[in-house]
Amino acid sequence: MKMLFRTLLAVPLALASMQAMAADYTIKLSHVVSAHTPKGQAADLFAKLVEERTKGRVKVEVFPNSQLYNDNKVLEAMRLSGSKTTGIMAAPSLSKFVKFSKTLQTFDLPFLFNNTDDVHKLVDSPLMTRLTKGLDKKGLRALTVWDNGMKVFSIKADKPLRNIPADFTGKKFRIQSSNIAASMIEHLGGTPQKLPFKEVYTALGQGVVDGQENAWSNVHSKKFYEVQDYISVTNHAYLGYLVVVSDEFWSNLPADIRNTVSGALKEATEANRKFAAIADKGDRKKIEDDKYAKVVELTDAERAAWRQATAPVWTEFRDEIGAELIDDVKKLLGR
Repeated sequence: MKMLFRTLLAVPLALASMQAMAADYTIKLSHVVSAHTPKGQAADLFAKLVEERTKGRVKVEVFPNSQLYNDNKVLEAMRLSGSKTTGIMAAPSLSKFVKFSKTLQTFDLPFLFNNTDDVHKLVDSPLMTRLTKGLDKKGLRALTVWDNGMKVFSIKADKPLRNIPADFTGKKFRIQSSNIAASMIEHLGGTPQKLPFKEVYTALGQGVVDGQENAWSNVHSKKFYEVQDYISVTNHAYLGYLVVVSDEFWSNLPADIRNTVSGALKEATEANRKFAAIADKGDRKKIEDDKYAKVVELTDAERAAWRQATAPVWTEFRDEIGAELIDDVKKLLGR
Protein backbone atom coordinates (compact mmCIF):
# COMPACT_ATOMS: atom_id res chain seq x y z
CA MET A 1 0.00 0.00 0.00
CA LYS A 2 2.82 2.37 0.89
CA MET A 3 4.51 1.59 -2.40
CA LEU A 4 1.28 2.32 -4.30
CA PHE A 5 0.84 5.60 -2.42
CA ARG A 6 4.39 6.65 -3.26
CA THR A 7 3.85 5.80 -6.91
CA LEU A 8 0.61 7.77 -7.06
CA LEU A 9 2.27 10.69 -5.33
CA ALA A 10 5.22 10.57 -7.73
CA VAL A 11 3.03 10.91 -10.85
CA PRO A 12 1.80 14.48 -10.28
CA LEU A 13 5.26 15.49 -9.07
CA ALA A 14 6.81 14.13 -12.26
CA LEU A 15 4.20 15.90 -14.35
CA ALA A 16 4.83 19.13 -12.49
CA SER A 17 8.56 18.72 -13.07
CA MET A 18 8.01 18.16 -16.81
CA GLN A 19 5.82 21.24 -17.02
CA ALA A 20 8.45 23.28 -15.20
CA MET A 21 11.02 22.10 -17.73
CA ALA A 22 8.76 22.77 -20.71
CA ALA A 23 9.96 25.42 -23.16
CA ASP A 24 8.39 28.87 -23.10
CA TYR A 25 8.53 29.00 -26.88
CA THR A 26 8.62 26.39 -29.64
CA ILE A 27 9.92 26.82 -33.18
CA LYS A 28 8.84 24.24 -35.75
CA LEU A 29 11.48 24.40 -38.50
CA SER A 30 10.25 22.72 -41.69
CA HIS A 31 12.35 21.99 -44.78
CA VAL A 32 12.12 19.70 -47.79
CA VAL A 33 15.60 18.21 -48.13
CA SER A 34 17.61 15.53 -46.33
CA ALA A 35 19.13 16.17 -42.93
CA HIS A 36 22.68 15.69 -44.24
CA THR A 37 22.44 18.41 -46.91
CA PRO A 38 23.90 21.88 -46.15
CA LYS A 39 20.43 23.18 -45.27
CA GLY A 40 19.64 20.16 -43.13
CA GLN A 41 22.95 20.42 -41.27
CA ALA A 42 22.43 24.13 -40.64
CA ALA A 43 18.89 23.52 -39.36
CA ASP A 44 20.08 20.88 -36.89
CA LEU A 45 22.94 23.08 -35.68
CA PHE A 46 20.57 26.03 -35.23
CA ALA A 47 18.22 23.88 -33.12
CA LYS A 48 21.10 22.72 -30.93
CA LEU A 49 22.49 26.22 -30.41
CA VAL A 50 19.11 27.76 -29.59
CA GLU A 51 18.21 25.20 -26.96
CA GLU A 52 21.65 25.42 -25.37
CA ARG A 53 21.85 29.20 -25.30
CA THR A 54 18.30 29.82 -24.12
CA LYS A 55 18.74 27.08 -21.52
CA GLY A 56 15.69 25.27 -22.84
CA ARG A 57 13.37 28.28 -22.90
CA VAL A 58 13.12 27.89 -26.68
CA LYS A 59 12.77 24.44 -28.25
CA VAL A 60 13.42 24.01 -31.97
CA GLU A 61 11.81 20.99 -33.64
CA VAL A 62 13.28 20.24 -37.08
CA PHE A 63 11.18 18.46 -39.73
CA PRO A 64 13.24 17.46 -42.84
CA ASN A 65 12.09 15.85 -46.08
CA SER A 66 8.69 17.63 -46.14
CA GLN A 67 7.61 15.71 -43.02
CA LEU A 68 5.59 18.68 -41.77
CA TYR A 69 4.96 20.85 -44.86
CA ASN A 70 6.20 21.29 -48.37
CA ASP A 71 7.59 24.72 -49.25
CA ASN A 72 4.32 26.04 -50.65
CA LYS A 73 2.16 24.95 -47.72
CA VAL A 74 4.61 26.08 -45.07
CA LEU A 75 4.45 29.70 -46.21
CA GLU A 76 0.67 29.71 -46.04
CA ALA A 77 0.74 28.04 -42.62
CA MET A 78 3.20 30.66 -41.46
CA ARG A 79 1.06 33.53 -42.67
CA LEU A 80 -2.07 32.13 -41.05
CA SER A 81 -0.40 31.29 -37.75
CA GLY A 82 -1.53 33.52 -34.91
CA SER A 83 0.35 31.79 -32.12
CA LYS A 84 2.67 33.92 -30.03
CA THR A 85 4.38 30.95 -28.39
CA THR A 86 4.74 28.47 -31.26
CA GLY A 87 6.41 29.83 -34.38
CA ILE A 88 6.72 28.23 -37.79
CA MET A 89 10.10 28.67 -39.44
CA ALA A 90 11.21 27.46 -42.86
CA ALA A 91 13.93 27.86 -45.44
CA PRO A 92 12.23 27.59 -48.84
CA SER A 93 14.07 28.19 -52.09
CA LEU A 94 14.24 31.87 -52.94
CA SER A 95 12.15 31.20 -56.04
CA LYS A 96 9.21 30.21 -53.81
CA PHE A 97 8.69 33.83 -52.79
CA VAL A 98 7.72 35.22 -56.17
CA LYS A 99 4.05 35.67 -55.20
CA PHE A 100 5.12 37.66 -52.14
CA SER A 101 8.10 39.57 -53.53
CA LYS A 102 8.98 40.33 -57.14
CA THR A 103 12.35 41.74 -56.10
CA LEU A 104 13.60 38.38 -54.80
CA GLN A 105 13.45 37.09 -58.36
CA THR A 106 16.84 38.78 -58.69
CA PHE A 107 18.44 35.60 -57.34
CA ASP A 108 17.02 33.55 -60.24
CA LEU A 109 18.55 35.67 -63.00
CA PRO A 110 20.81 33.47 -65.15
CA PHE A 111 24.55 34.13 -64.94
CA LEU A 112 24.18 36.95 -62.40
CA PHE A 113 26.61 35.28 -59.98
CA ASN A 114 29.96 33.82 -60.91
CA ASN A 115 30.12 31.92 -57.62
CA THR A 116 28.76 31.90 -54.08
CA ASP A 117 31.22 34.63 -53.06
CA ASP A 118 29.19 36.95 -55.29
CA VAL A 119 26.02 35.76 -53.57
CA HIS A 120 27.44 36.47 -50.12
CA LYS A 121 28.48 39.94 -51.23
CA LEU A 122 24.86 40.68 -52.10
CA VAL A 123 23.27 38.90 -49.13
CA ASP A 124 25.57 40.69 -46.65
CA SER A 125 24.97 44.11 -48.21
CA PRO A 126 22.30 46.74 -47.43
CA LEU A 127 20.65 45.80 -50.72
CA MET A 128 19.24 42.70 -49.03
CA THR A 129 16.85 44.94 -47.09
CA ARG A 130 15.48 46.24 -50.37
CA LEU A 131 15.23 42.73 -51.79
CA THR A 132 13.10 41.49 -48.87
CA LYS A 133 11.10 44.67 -48.36
CA GLY A 134 7.39 44.07 -47.83
CA LEU A 135 7.54 40.46 -46.66
CA ASP A 136 6.52 41.52 -43.14
CA LYS A 137 3.26 42.84 -44.57
CA LYS A 138 2.62 39.30 -45.81
CA GLY A 139 3.12 37.84 -42.33
CA LEU A 140 6.71 36.74 -43.00
CA ARG A 141 9.94 37.87 -41.38
CA ALA A 142 13.10 37.36 -43.47
CA LEU A 143 16.05 36.37 -41.28
CA THR A 144 18.94 35.16 -43.42
CA VAL A 145 19.92 33.24 -46.56
CA TRP A 146 21.37 29.72 -46.53
CA ASP A 147 23.48 28.34 -49.36
CA ASN A 148 23.08 25.18 -51.31
CA GLY A 149 25.32 26.08 -54.21
CA MET A 150 25.52 26.93 -57.88
CA LYS A 151 23.23 24.99 -60.19
CA VAL A 152 24.26 22.40 -62.76
CA PHE A 153 22.14 20.78 -65.47
CA SER A 154 21.53 17.03 -65.83
CA ILE A 155 19.90 15.13 -68.69
CA LYS A 156 18.93 11.61 -69.73
CA ALA A 157 19.95 11.57 -73.37
CA ASP A 158 22.52 10.23 -75.80
CA LYS A 159 24.67 13.37 -75.43
CA PRO A 160 25.29 16.05 -72.78
CA LEU A 161 23.88 19.57 -72.72
CA ARG A 162 26.47 21.66 -74.52
CA ASN A 163 25.20 23.19 -77.73
CA ILE A 164 22.11 25.36 -77.68
CA PRO A 165 19.41 25.21 -78.71
CA ALA A 166 20.14 21.83 -80.34
CA ASP A 167 20.72 19.86 -77.12
CA PHE A 168 17.62 21.32 -75.44
CA THR A 169 15.19 20.99 -78.33
CA GLY A 170 12.38 18.52 -77.67
CA LYS A 171 13.48 18.00 -74.06
CA LYS A 172 11.50 18.74 -70.88
CA PHE A 173 13.20 20.09 -67.78
CA ARG A 174 11.98 20.16 -64.21
CA ILE A 175 12.30 23.60 -62.63
CA GLN A 176 11.26 25.23 -59.38
CA SER A 177 8.23 27.52 -59.32
CA SER A 178 10.16 30.34 -60.98
CA ASN A 179 8.96 32.25 -64.03
CA ILE A 180 12.52 33.36 -64.66
CA ALA A 181 13.72 29.74 -64.71
CA ALA A 182 10.88 28.90 -67.11
CA SER A 183 11.88 31.72 -69.44
CA MET A 184 15.53 30.66 -69.24
CA ILE A 185 14.70 27.07 -70.29
CA GLU A 186 12.64 28.36 -73.21
CA HIS A 187 15.46 30.61 -74.40
CA LEU A 188 17.83 27.64 -74.19
CA GLY A 189 15.44 25.72 -76.45
CA GLY A 190 13.74 23.37 -73.99
CA THR A 191 10.34 23.00 -72.34
CA PRO A 192 10.06 23.91 -68.63
CA GLN A 193 8.01 21.81 -66.21
CA LYS A 194 7.34 23.06 -62.67
CA LEU A 195 7.29 20.19 -60.18
CA PRO A 196 7.60 19.89 -56.38
CA PHE A 197 11.04 18.82 -55.22
CA LYS A 198 9.83 15.53 -53.75
CA GLU A 199 8.49 14.45 -57.16
CA VAL A 200 11.70 15.04 -59.12
CA TYR A 201 13.36 11.61 -58.80
CA THR A 202 10.21 9.77 -59.90
CA ALA A 203 9.61 12.22 -62.76
CA LEU A 204 13.17 11.71 -64.00
CA GLY A 205 13.00 7.93 -63.62
CA GLN A 206 9.69 7.63 -65.44
CA GLY A 207 10.62 10.05 -68.20
CA VAL A 208 8.01 12.65 -67.25
CA VAL A 209 10.90 15.09 -67.62
CA ASP A 210 14.24 14.53 -69.34
CA GLY A 211 16.42 16.67 -67.12
CA GLN A 212 16.65 19.13 -64.28
CA GLU A 213 18.80 21.89 -62.74
CA ASN A 214 20.07 21.72 -59.17
CA ALA A 215 23.00 22.08 -56.80
CA TRP A 216 25.38 19.16 -56.35
CA SER A 217 24.16 18.30 -52.84
CA ASN A 218 20.57 17.81 -54.04
CA VAL A 219 21.65 15.84 -57.09
CA HIS A 220 23.57 13.50 -54.81
CA SER A 221 21.30 13.29 -51.74
CA LYS A 222 18.19 12.57 -53.82
CA LYS A 223 20.12 10.32 -56.23
CA PHE A 224 19.02 12.20 -59.33
CA TYR A 225 22.31 11.22 -60.98
CA GLU A 226 21.27 7.55 -60.92
CA VAL A 227 18.54 8.24 -63.48
CA GLN A 228 20.50 10.70 -65.63
CA ASP A 229 23.21 10.18 -68.23
CA TYR A 230 25.08 13.48 -68.16
CA ILE A 231 25.65 16.43 -65.84
CA SER A 232 26.84 19.69 -67.40
CA VAL A 233 28.77 21.99 -65.06
CA THR A 234 27.08 25.23 -66.05
CA ASN A 235 26.98 27.14 -62.72
CA HIS A 236 24.31 29.21 -64.43
CA ALA A 237 22.33 30.24 -61.34
CA TYR A 238 22.30 30.13 -57.57
CA LEU A 239 20.24 27.78 -55.43
CA GLY A 240 19.73 29.23 -51.98
CA TYR A 241 17.10 29.42 -49.29
CA LEU A 242 15.52 32.36 -47.52
CA VAL A 243 15.07 31.57 -43.84
CA VAL A 244 11.75 33.04 -42.70
CA VAL A 245 9.56 32.87 -39.61
CA SER A 246 6.01 33.94 -38.80
CA ASP A 247 6.25 37.68 -38.21
CA GLU A 248 3.79 37.82 -35.31
CA PHE A 249 5.67 35.14 -33.40
CA TRP A 250 9.02 36.81 -34.01
CA SER A 251 7.76 40.24 -32.96
CA ASN A 252 6.30 38.81 -29.76
CA LEU A 253 9.55 37.24 -28.55
CA PRO A 254 11.20 39.03 -25.63
CA ALA A 255 14.20 41.06 -26.79
CA ASP A 256 16.74 38.88 -24.98
CA ILE A 257 15.32 35.69 -26.48
CA ARG A 258 15.11 37.21 -29.96
CA ASN A 259 18.74 38.37 -29.75
CA THR A 260 19.89 34.95 -28.60
CA VAL A 261 18.00 33.19 -31.40
CA SER A 262 19.38 35.70 -33.93
CA GLY A 263 22.91 35.01 -32.72
CA ALA A 264 22.42 31.27 -33.08
CA LEU A 265 21.03 31.79 -36.58
CA LYS A 266 24.03 33.90 -37.56
CA GLU A 267 26.38 31.15 -36.41
CA ALA A 268 24.33 28.50 -38.23
CA THR A 269 24.47 30.62 -41.40
CA GLU A 270 28.26 30.84 -41.22
CA ALA A 271 28.40 27.08 -40.76
CA ASN A 272 25.95 26.55 -43.63
CA ARG A 273 28.31 28.32 -46.01
CA LYS A 274 31.07 25.94 -45.01
CA PHE A 275 28.77 22.92 -45.28
CA ALA A 276 27.72 24.01 -48.78
CA ALA A 277 31.30 24.57 -49.95
CA ILE A 278 32.31 21.12 -48.72
CA ALA A 279 29.26 19.48 -50.33
CA ASP A 280 29.86 21.28 -53.61
CA LYS A 281 33.17 19.48 -54.05
CA GLY A 282 32.49 16.32 -52.07
CA ASP A 283 29.12 15.44 -53.58
CA ARG A 284 30.39 16.10 -57.09
CA LYS A 285 33.26 13.67 -56.49
CA LYS A 286 30.90 11.03 -55.08
CA ILE A 287 28.74 11.32 -58.19
CA GLU A 288 31.76 11.05 -60.47
CA ASP A 289 33.05 8.02 -58.55
CA ASP A 290 29.68 6.22 -58.79
CA LYS A 291 29.84 6.52 -62.60
CA TYR A 292 26.08 6.59 -63.22
CA ALA A 293 26.21 9.98 -64.94
CA LYS A 294 29.17 11.50 -66.77
CA VAL A 295 30.18 14.98 -65.61
CA VAL A 296 30.97 17.40 -68.43
CA GLU A 297 32.66 20.81 -68.19
CA LEU A 298 31.60 23.54 -70.60
CA THR A 299 34.24 25.41 -72.56
CA ASP A 300 34.50 29.19 -72.22
CA ALA A 301 32.96 29.55 -75.68
CA GLU A 302 30.02 27.29 -74.80
CA ARG A 303 29.41 29.14 -71.54
CA ALA A 304 29.48 32.45 -73.39
CA ALA A 305 26.86 31.12 -75.83
CA TRP A 306 24.61 30.09 -72.93
CA ARG A 307 25.00 33.53 -71.37
CA GLN A 308 24.11 35.23 -74.65
CA ALA A 309 21.09 32.99 -75.23
CA THR A 310 19.64 33.75 -71.79
CA ALA A 311 20.35 37.50 -71.85
CA PRO A 312 16.77 38.32 -73.02
CA VAL A 313 15.49 36.95 -69.68
CA TRP A 314 17.04 39.97 -67.96
CA THR A 315 15.20 42.35 -70.28
CA GLU A 316 11.93 40.47 -69.83
CA PHE A 317 11.94 40.78 -66.03
CA ARG A 318 13.82 44.05 -65.61
CA ASP A 319 10.78 46.22 -64.92
CA GLU A 320 9.04 43.57 -62.81
CA ILE A 321 12.02 43.24 -60.48
CA GLY A 322 12.93 46.91 -60.60
CA ALA A 323 15.36 48.43 -63.10
CA GLU A 324 17.12 50.57 -60.49
CA LEU A 325 17.52 47.62 -58.11
CA ILE A 326 19.01 45.42 -60.84
CA ASP A 327 21.44 48.19 -61.77
CA ASP A 328 22.50 48.55 -58.13
CA VAL A 329 23.03 44.81 -57.82
CA LYS A 330 25.11 44.77 -61.00
CA LYS A 331 27.16 47.68 -59.71
CA LEU A 332 27.78 45.91 -56.40
CA LEU A 333 28.97 42.77 -58.22
CA GLY A 334 31.02 44.69 -60.78
CA ARG A 335 28.96 43.59 -63.77
